[in-house]
Amino acid sequence: MHNNLIYLTDGRGRVDATQLSDIEWARLVTDNRDSTRRQLVKCAWCWDEDRVTHWMKTYSRNNGARVISHQPGECADHPYQALESDEHKAYCDRVERVGVAEGFQARREARAGDGRTRSDVLLVGSRHVSYEMQHSPFKQGYGAKERTRRSLAAKRDAVAWHTDSAMIAGGASVAMLRSNQARLPQIENPRYELRILGGYRKVLVWECTSREGHRCPRGRYVGCGATHVDSQPGAITLDDFIRQAPAGLVLPVRPLERNGFWASIRDYEIWIDHYGVASRPGGRRAPQRQSERQADGHSRRTAAEDHAPVFPQQRTDTPQVVTDVPDELINLERSAMGEHAKLASLDGGAYDAQWKVWRTAAENFHSAVTEHAARDDVAMSRYEVEQAAKRAARRSAQES
Repeated sequence: MHNNLIYLTDGRGRVDATQLSDIEWARLVTDNRDSTRRQLVKCAWCWDEDRVTHWMKTYSRNNGARVISHQPGECADHPYQALESDEHKAYCDRVERVGVAEGFQARREARAGDGRTRSDVLLVGSRHVSYEMQHSPFKQGYGAKERTRRSLAAKRDAVAWHTDSAMIAGGASVAMLRSNQARLPQIENPRYELRILGGYRKVLVWECTSREGHRCPRGRYVGCGATHVDSQPGAITLDDFIRQAPAGLVLPVRPLERNGFWASIRDYEIWIDHYGVASRPGGRRAPQRQSERQADGHSRRTAAEDHAPVFPQQRTDTPQVVTDVPDELINLERSAMGEHAKLASLDGGAYDAQWKVWRTAAENFHSAVTEHAARDDVAMSRYEVEQAAKRAARRSAQES
């Protein structure tokens, strides 16, 4: 149904006509037969947008479909829009309050020049971020992907979709933030922490060897020797996201894909440097015929390559001595290697605690690499700096 949002002047106020019962709808059609004289049903879109009163016609088609339409020559039909719930309004109020307190401009129900591209809250800082809260399932033909494309075409820098429903987040075809479900008093409480449970991720970078502790994406037992980039769930609150997104401190990765997500600017740069803007993560083998597989899922050829001996005279990837890597990076990598080595003898809670220590050490190393590679006097790329530091760290560990 188009034009579903209407104002009823009999005291009911703003309602969604699709939510009326059959009896209520039939009574409304009867009472509104002479719509311009009766002045019972007013278009909520035209009134909210332009404070213009248009009295609407209401009737049913032969197939039972409900119709609400403007008088001839008044206005074009408006697309379906869900009625704003109290929770939806509270989320938008909170986003507006946090954004304004951070120094951004926040405009509610902001529309672009086309008149159809709407943002629940438009946050304007160094970037224009359209915040969209989704409480109900998307309507066919007016889903998240179509609305995101329209918003980006209307000069928005990014669209931040948010929901507290796992069902809606799972069915979305765009990058979507999912927070913990909260009741109205909690949403309105500025001290209550709304945690993002999905849609915000941290980027991981590792050299694929048996010592790194990661499963090889290509299925190699001892690692393929390549550098892989992947992601894992990260931690951020909705308020912190709102404080950072308009400032460009968090950015969307593949925003128009189902597996898209948001990441910090540092993780975003690592991801784009590895995969590019439009490419998807690669590195997985194509499916092989079952007859070529062993019981563990590897082909005979792959298994033979994994377990074939490598003699010193056959190696072609012997690292060269690197003299322009700072000792700080080497020491940070050696620290991460030492923390990772401690995992081998642990299990249970001790393993989990040590795993966090190792991840912190690894993150410190990658942060230092990114900072060093960004310097103007460094000619190497970030990837080259990282690999050089890792080779130097392992060489120094062997020598000691």
